[in-house]
Amino acid sequence: MADVEALTGRPVLRPQHKTAIVAPGMMVSHYAPRAAVRLNAMRVEDGEALVLCGPQTVENAVAAHATFQLSATGDLAEAASRLYATMKQADASGATTIAFAPIPEGGIGEAINDRLSRAAAPRKED
Repeated sequence: MADVEALTGRPVLRPQHKTAIVAPGMMVSHYAPRAAVRLNAMRVEDGEALVLCGPQTVENAVAAHATFQLSATGDLAEAASRLYATMKQADASGATTIAFAPIPEGGIGEAINDRLSRAAAPRKED
């Protein structure tokens, strides 16, 4: 949001009330993988797929079923562009849970964290 505000010179207004869903990306759960998603993981549990963003240290990383990197340098634009493909790869790895290490909140990190929170949201049973 800060980038948009800096570019336009105007504040970005956020709705203060619930609005009707007009696009799939506004749903609470969106682009959710089959595997459960755990956010801000500082420790990996046995069998989880681990997703990193940059040179992060996560406790018990050796226990990860598979490890994926959104951006080796921690570049948030690169991480954003790789997010869905990486989530799909982690889901296809066979892990029952995908553990995402913390993603910085600044700049585009806010959007990445929003998408991840939607992927981690409880799912409506069909």
